[in-house]
Amino acid sequence: MNSAEIRQRFLNYFAERGHKVLPSSSLIPFGDPTLLFTSAGMVPFKPYFLGQVKPPHLRVATVQKCFRTVDIEVVGHDGHHLTFLEMLGNFSFGDYFKEKAIPYAWELMTDVFGLPKDRLWAGIHNQDDVSFEIWTTRTDLPAERIRRFGDDYNFWAAGPTGPCGYDSEIHYDWGIEYGCGRSDCGPNCEHCDRFLEMWNLVFMEWDRDESGKRTPLQRKGIDTGMGLERLTSVLTKHRSVFDTDLLRPLIGHWEEASGKAYGERPERDVSLRVLADHGRASTLLLADGVVPSNDGRGYVLRRLIRRAMVHARRLGTDQGLSSAVPLVAEILGGVYPEVHAQVGQISEVLQAEENRFATALRTGLERVTALLDRGTLSPQDAFYLHDTMGFPMELTAELAQERGVSLDTSAVTALMQAQRDKSRAASTFAIPMARQATQFVGYDTLEAQSTVLEVFPVEGESGQAYVFLDVTPFFAERGGQQADQGWLEWDGQRARVLDVQPQAEASAHRVEVEPKRLTQGQRVHAVVDRDRRGGLATHHSATHLLHKALREVLGEEAKQAGSLVTPEYATFDFRFPRALTAEEIQRVSTLLNARIRADLERRVEELSLDQAMSSGAVALFDEKYGDRVRVVSFGDWARELCGGTHLERSGQVGLALIGSDRSIGAGIRRIELRAGLAAEERVRLYEATLSRLSESLKVSVAELPARLEALQSDVKRLQREVAQLRQRLASGAGSPAAEMAHVDGVAIALQRVDAEEKDLLVYADHALNRPDGPGVAVVVGGRRLAVKVAPSLATRLEAAGVVRAFTAVAGGKGGGRGPVGEGGGIDPARVPEAFQAVQAWIGERLKESS
Repeated sequence: MNSAEIRQRFLNYFAERGHKVLPSSSLIPFGDPTLLFTSAGMVPFKPYFLGQVKPPHLRVATVQKCFRTVDIEVVGHDGHHLTFLEMLGNFSFGDYFKEKAIPYAWELMTDVFGLPKDRLWAGIHNQDDVSFEIWTTRTDLPAERIRRFGDDYNFWAAGPTGPCGYDSEIHYDWGIEYGCGRSDCGPNCEHCDRFLEMWNLVFMEWDRDESGKRTPLQRKGIDTGMGLERLTSVLTKHRSVFDTDLLRPLIGHWEEASGKAYGERPERDVSLRVLADHGRASTLLLADGVVPSNDGRGYVLRRLIRRAMVHARRLGTDQGLSSAVPLVAEILGGVYPEVHAQVGQISEVLQAEENRFATALRTGLERVTALLDRGTLSPQDAFYLHDTMGFPMELTAELAQERGVSLDTSAVTALMQAQRDKSRAASTFAIPMARQATQFVGYDTLEAQSTVLEVFPVEGESGQAYVFLDVTPFFAERGGQQADQGWLEWDGQRARVLDVQPQAEASAHRVEVEPKRLTQGQRVHAVVDRDRRGGLATHHSATHLLHKALREVLGEEAKQAGSLVTPEYATFDFRFPRALTAEEIQRVSTLLNARIRADLERRVEELSLDQAMSSGAVALFDEKYGDRVRVVSFGDWARELCGGTHLERSGQVGLALIGSDRSIGAGIRRIELRAGLAAEERVRLYEATLSRLSESLKVSVAELPARLEALQSDVKRLQREVAQLRQRLASGAGSPAAEMAHVDGVAIALQRVDAEEKDLLVYADHALNRPDGPGVAVVVGGRRLAVKVAPSLATRLEAAGVVRAFTAVAGGKGGGRGPVGEGGGIDPARVPEAFQAVQAWIGERLKESS
């Protein structure tokens, strides 16, 4: 069997048993702000398990795309950790429970997939006698191949709160020859990798709240998850998932690109596995709408791309993840058609990201390796690599960790923050000065034949050049409108134009090209990206109409103070002393879209500045204008001095949506605007969101505001009740008993509680305030510590000293001021010894002060 057959057999098995087969959800969780990515098959079904939403089907089976960030650094160093994986799962929402889930799993594994029964083991929770009985009576798995474990192995939860329950894992035994030889070797053995966890059967039985209390779910559920990659490796008798048909072709791709064979050298194998995993993961993330950025999901994607490029360089190849996108689509596109549909776009995004990083990677790796060879790496060195050479700090830290070299990352972060503004200023003056003017013809055409006037290398960016042309259709960034992008073509060659910056009467085109490939006098065909220009023109025209609508509704004082026009959205800054009311925003929106529907003709005039101003054209207060100016009008309604690109008629905007109104400074407001296709996409998103909320809350869309207000009121009431219960618990109502000690007449209490960090001092307060309360209260919760000293002892015993005495033995660190102290990072196992140390310290202090 190959992976496609295994995937289909799994789904067929459960379809034949009444399960509805559903397609995979996106890697971006819908409506779940607690998760960056879909990390398990049950993520789309959390509302069903909680009973918040009635499931459309009581039995479901899926193959879910999953992405897990916790394993990024581990990926490549063994044969089974992955970032992207496919999770096979069957689910029951109150239909069946353990009595069917376990036999289903056993039958599928042994009868359908034909795994040898003597190779299979089970793990169960040590308190789950029901599962033990089912395994031993409804399957032919012998009791001696069932192991019991605690919460660390056989208790599963969707997070700190929410659905949870015991689970039972199915493990595959690779054979005694792979074991450690110990008599107790079995599943979850810490000494060898003889056993492979394959399938986790989770029995959703409780809803856990913030305090850890478990409430039985109204309807018990089943959530199972089995990695397709692991199942495929077992069924095809490969110890590593990277040897399966899901990943081995990708390793082969980089074997061919690098000329390095897999299996010859361990360090090369790590790099080949990293590239295979990250190639799949990046492609699937991009297909689901994640784009590289400096935060959130985009930052994780950027980290994958850059980590992969480090390993590509180690293999001696410059082929990054973009080169493997067609192969990923060939392997997975039949199952996930969104990959096939976007191969070109995904490749282009990856290529652009890789090109930006290539220079920094080449030079940065050489420098960081030299620094690490010394055995030390200062924050200043790491900052230099990041700020001057563009080498990512997280990669520097990762390489340092691999070499066992310490790095103070917090100090590096502080240096990065201090330099951020300077970096922007420095880049402003990085463009060489042109000696000739550029004629802009882009108002009338998106293509032009041009002659190269000058070419300069881009400092710090290998493979990029500033190209000056005598004629250009590319709009240079100015007036808040972003620059055009596109291509330069010549002699069968093509280079991407990334940006265009104005320089007096010239335009500097930043082009992805080696400077020597373009020379002075070369004739080129300049072509503007039509779709990007269309988005820019749509949003720029919409801002003109918005400006006029604001002045009509708010008065002439609502003058423009700046803007940002992109293909996807625009922001419009205007002077106004207060926030707009909801009614004012509605009036502006209504008027704006009415003028769009009026399909006003755009007119362009070139006038003297005096003529333009006397004709009623609006000019920006802080903009500089020459003697001749360009006036853009839509009908007789909106008339402004403007050098940007626009649509021919207002009706081409289609639709404009005002997204927000907020203050960005004294007397200046900012409105976010989406127009055209971007507005249509936002409307579709709103419609889908409202529909989902309406279904989830079981009310009509019109009733949603009232329903949400009622829910918020309930939440606030429950929060007050929880706070009161915490106070009662800390005051002794069911709180755990304290261990008492006495030193020279001073009572010392040690209390271990299961409470949040913020509540530890509350417990200490209540201990001291009791009639028979101690003089010193030490409260431990998990790895945190709180100390309170009675006022009568405050002059003789400081809480900080108690904390230091405790952490000197239990680890961690902390401090305090006066009678209050706190600490963290302690080892819970060493609390008894640490309490003894506290008693000794208090004894010494009392003697010194007597």
